[in-house]
Amino acid sequence: MDPATVNYAYVKGWGPGAIGFIISLWMSGVTAGQMTFYLKTFVNDRRDIKAAVILVFVLDMFHTYCSCGLFWQLLITCRYNTIQQCLILPWDIVAGIFLSSTISFIVQWFYAYRVWIISDKNWKLTGTVLVISLGQYGLGIATMVTTARSRSALVFFTCPYEIPYAVASMVCDVIISGSCLFYLRPGRTGVKRASTHMQHLIVVSLQMGVLTSVVAIVWLLLYVIQATRFWTGFASAILCKTNVNSMLAVLNARKSMRSQLKDHVTIEPTIIPMTVVSESEPSV
Repeated sequence: MDPATVNYAYVKGWGPGAIGFIISLWMSGVTAGQMTFYLKTFVNDRRDIKAAVILVFVLDMFHTYCSCGLFWQLLITCRYNTIQQCLILPWDIVAGIFLSSTISFIVQWFYAYRVWIISDKNWKLTGTVLVISLGQYGLGIATMVTTARSRSALVFFTCPYEIPYAVASMVCDVIISGSCLFYLRPGRTGVKRASTHMQHLIVVSLQMGVLTSVVAIVWLLLYVIQATRFWTGFASAILCKTNVNSMLAVLNARKSMRSQLKDHVTIEPTIIPMTVVSESEPSV
C-alpha cells in the first residue's frame, strides 16, 4: 500500500481524539477560571488542601501541554509526511497517560476524604473507594508501560487494561456519589423535606461522580464499537479534565452554600459535618 495512503488513514483514525482534545482545551480554560476563583475566595483553606488543589492544577496544565504536543505532531507535522517516524507515538502520550492517571488518583482520594467525613468515619466505605482508586491507578501505570514499550497507537487503543480502567473509574465515582446521596438524604438527617441549602449540598455531592461516570461509560461503549478508528481517544482526552473540574466545582460551591447557611439555618449544626460545606480552618 502507498505510504501516503497508510499515513492518511493513520491520521484520520485520530479524528475522535482530536475532537476530545478540542473539548479538553475548553475544559482547561474552565479549570483555570475555577482555580482563580478558588485562590481568591478560599485564602484561609488548610495548607494540605490548598497544596493538593495546586498540585492537581499544575499536573492538569502539564497534561494539556502534552496533549498539545501530541496532536501538533499528528495533525500538523505528520499530516502530509510519509516518514515511518510519524507512525510512532511521541513520548507526549506516555507522559499524558501518567499525568491523567495521577490526577484521577489524587481527585478520588480527595473525594474519599469527603466520604469519610460525611459517613461519620465509615472506614469500610472509605476503604473501598481507596482500594478501587489504587487499582485504577495501577491499571493506568500498566497502560503507560505497555504504550511506552510499543510506541504503537494500535497497541495503546486496544490495550486490555482500558476496559478495567474505565470500569474502575465508573464504579469508584458511583460509590462516591451514591454514598453522599445516602448520607445526606433528608430522611436520614431527620428532616422530612430538604431545605434549599440541603438540596444544594446533595446536588453538589452528585456532581462529584455523575459527569466522570458518564465519560467512563462512553469510553466503554466506544471501546466496543471502534474498529480502525481510535474512538476511545475522545473519552480518554477529557476524563482527567472532568475530574479536575468536578473537584474544583465541589470546593468552590462552598461559597454560595456558606451564604445560604448564614442567611437561613433550619437544621441543627450537628446533622451535617460543617467541614464539608464551609471554609476550612485557617492555616497555622
